[in-house]
Amino acid sequence: MNDVTEFSDEERERLYELTSIGASHASTAFTMLLNRAIAPSAPIFRTADEYAADDAWGTGVVFRADGELSGLVAILLPIAARDVVAERLIRFEEYGEPHRSFESALREVGNIVASQTMSAIADRLGGRILLSVPLLVMEDADAQFASMFREGGAKRWVECELTDSAREIRVRLVLAPGPKSDGDAAEGSPRYAE
Repeated sequence: MNDVTEFSDEERERLYELTSIGASHASTAFTMLLNRAIAPSAPIFRTADEYAADDAWGTGVVFRADGELSGLVAILLPIAARDVVAERLIRFEEYGEPHRSFESALREVGNIVASQTMSAIADRLGGRILLSVPLLVMEDADAQFASMFREGGAKRWVECELTDSAREIRVRLVLAPGPKSDGDAAEGSPRYAE
């Protein structure tokens, strides 16, 4: 199924703008946390029907968002990038396996980045967006997120890749808007204020 048919032109334009704003703030948050310049790519639209999970994206943090933009927010990292991020935040090299401090650091990074992302989007929309407690997935994150999107009824999403110049740090920021809650909305349309 062609992703162009999954979003109206107006939805695509609006989600492109909001995702670009959110990704810019997510990149700034990563830059400050890691003391390394991180830049976002242009947003890409995806549909559940065309999507195949990529094992490379092994770790992730997922949130449910509710408010001016509702749905799922995911921050995905390859294992190598996950370890670089964790090592920069804690003394991970002492430990052979991920442990509670390691997992706590990843949840906190996810929390900071998702909060910066969604706060910027909420500011642009002139409203509020609340995030759930983060769900940390340490293995097969991409496949689990794709499953969550489908189970939640999401048929399409938009994402950006955030990278440093050496591409040692790679992060996928994924927004899967949920359906509008008011009765007048078209089934499956993203919920956000105009």
